[in-house]
Amino acid sequence: MPVSIRLISHEGAHFQAPFGDGTVRFGDSAEQACAVLGQPERGSTDTTLYFNAARIQVHVGRGGVEFMEFATNPKKDGIDVEWEGHILSRMNAIDCAEMLMASNDGARVNEEEAPSSYVFEKLGLTVWQPYALQDAMRDLREAETSGDEGELEYFQEEVDMAEFFDSVGIGSQEYMKGYFS
Repeated sequence: MPVSIRLISHEGAHFQAPFGDGTVRFGDSAEQACAVLGQPERGSTDTTLYFNAARIQVHVGRGGVEFMEFATNPKKDGIDVEWEGHILSRMNAIDCAEMLMASNDGARVNEEEAPSSYVFEKLGLTVWQPYALQDAMRDLREAETSGDEGELEYFQEEVDMAEFFDSVGIGSQEYMKGYFS
């Protein structure tokens, strides 16, 4: 099944039905973004536009659109996004981070919140989750060792939810530099 949102490093994102029709490019005005994505949802501001039950966020700065973030975890009703032939929203979080690291060709990566979050300057991509899969698996192993059935069930659910990143973002070159200053 083709993915309706294709991320294009440092350029923007291409949308197809049911999410929109066209490409939102970095530097586009809020009006241009709305021409592709439709009317923004309630709660939107001059600087943050929400679409598709807030699963798509478009951040607008002085120079126009500068960042787009997508709620992607399929276990939390996320939407699929594709980048360079990879459906990032369906990749195991560990595998996704490793693939993006390899694709980044040794360029700068902000790992201040790793393994929960990574920012890839060269790729113009961000990935984030509130509870890293590695941490959830460690906590599950500890619960297995302690034999606490209540904790065991809780941490198994946490591992299940942490399998995928909760969000994938794409930013302009200028926006991405902010993560490294």
